[in-house]
Amino acid sequence: MSKVEIPSPSDAELIARAQSGDEEAFGDLYVRYLDPIYRYLRIKVDEAADAEDLCEAVFLRTFEALDRYQERGHPFSAYLYQVARSQLADFYRTHVVGVDLEQVPEPAAEDADPEATYAQHEQALDAVQSLGELREDYQEVIRLRVVLELPTSTVALWMDRSPGAVRVLLHRALIELRKELDE
Repeated sequence: MSKVEIPSPSDAELIARAQSGDEEAFGDLYVRYLDPIYRYLRIKVDEAADAEDLCEAVFLRTFEALDRYQERGHPFSAYLYQVARSQLADFYRTHVVGVDLEQVPEPAAEDADPEATYAQHEQALDAVQSLGELREDYQEVIRLRVVLELPTSTVALWMDRSPGAVRVLLHRALIELRKELDE
């Protein structure tokens, strides 16, 4: 007997159902996008609890505004990232945010060579510190494309640039990061 796979509804279908009052449809959108939105917020703030609070605020704000949401040729995920960015801006206005390099976790390999582990830890600290030295748009494109592995098209929408401009920006950002690491 073969399995019949039921395709999951598209974002547009879930949004239409949610706008018609189907809270379960919004729950499906929440489940679909919780992890990527949380990961994005987590790399932007020091504390996991802050990322959780921000994530909750993003989805609450989205739910409250869903009746006014209209697709304008961009994926729903781009809209969520815009809401997340707005929540981050509010957060940054009221909090002092910085990277505590001592909180970068150690690699957890039990059989790893202690010298290699130390070298990896030092490289990670150097990369975090060097990333912080780059201009904001370079930091942003590296976080979105390299750390979160978002597609270029999503990053382009998020940064309000063309996909080609995002590729060029990422290329330049990585060159600058390499220069910072080499210093």
